[in-house]
Amino acid sequence: MTHSFQQTCATYGRKNNTLETRAARRSAGRIIGLWLLAFAALVAAPAHANNLSCNAGTLNFTIAAGSISIPAGAVAGSTVLTLPSNTITNNCWLTTNETTTSGTIIANMATVTAPAAGFTDVYPTNIDGLGIRYTFDSDAICDTTNQTMKNKAISVSCLINGVPGGAHVYAKVIVTPSLVVTGPTQGGVTTLSSSPIVSFTYTIKNVGGSWPASPVYTGATSGTLTTATCSVQTVANSITRPTVATRSFESGVGAIAGSQTFNLGFACTTGAQVSIVITDAVTPSNRTTALTLKPESTATGIGIQLLRNANTLVAFGPDASGPSVANQWLIGGSPNGLLQVPLTAQYIRTGVVKAGTVKALATFTMSYQ
Repeated sequence: MTHSFQQTCATYGRKNNTLETRAARRSAGRIIGLWLLAFAALVAAPAHANNLSCNAGTLNFTIAAGSISIPAGAVAGSTVLTLPSNTITNNCWLTTNETTTSGTIIANMATVTAPAAGFTDVYPTNIDGLGIRYTFDSDAICDTTNQTMKNKAISVSCLINGVPGGAHVYAKVIVTPSLVVTGPTQGGVTTLSSSPIVSFTYTIKNVGGSWPASPVYTGATSGTLTTATCSVQTVANSITRPTVATRSFESGVGAIAGSQTFNLGFACTTGAQVSIVITDAVTPSNRTTALTLKPESTATGIGIQLLRNANTLVAFGPDASGPSVANQWLIGGSPNGLLQVPLTAQYIRTGVVKAGTVKALATFTMSYQ
């Protein structure tokens, strides 16, 4: 606009050269004054404002939780699974258009998803009662150690030192997601399919504006949650077997004696089909129907069998949960209250019998569908 004003004065000021010259000088003075003002505003900004650049490297992480188990009676706030960490490698450098040798970059992570009820740093997933927490750490040039994303946002500041136009500096921010109980969950098996999107933007300390990047977490999520509907209530941790004479096994290998019944007791809520597998704790690979004796047993030629439903021999399986576990059997639907699993233990002759003590050890694993 000042340039146009000078031309107008020159066009209509031919009859008064003195006026023309003065007007042109006054206009030039305004131009110079404006440039000086603009320059003053420029140099008043922080010296590192224009000399620092960064990019975030790998982002767009997803949550792959695999198998998740929540025990019966788990309280809100319990961490049920800590997932592998993801690293954001901020690649930063000092550009050649300034002479300063440092600048502070700020990595801002945020979500639009409100925290789960009763929490400031746990966010809901698609499964009622299961939330996710993001914990942040960093390397030495940044300022964050074991901090969670609270109230939808967290910022990590990294001081970048170097030589303008010199080597790149790598500032690492590590994110560790964990799954947390936030309330009651439906019994049985549920598919985990979504979690909050976590966005990522850069800002520079003392400078306005921000520079968005790809999200840290895209919201894509996978996993299978198994919620126990039963907890162990009454179980005989040690079952004393009756004393049996060796002559009870005179009929040969396979002879049985000394049957005794007992119960496994559970407190349950409704909502799932319950299965169980029993494992030989002395020989976990044992898939037969006779428990291996513990080394401190002094008797020989004797094993212990378990029966379910009074007459069905229990074949032993792995210490594992889920569908299709070897030698697992279905108990049935979980009741709202006491669930009892009746079992029978008995001796069986497996070889040459020698009198003495008999000790065996078994464990059981519940699965819920």
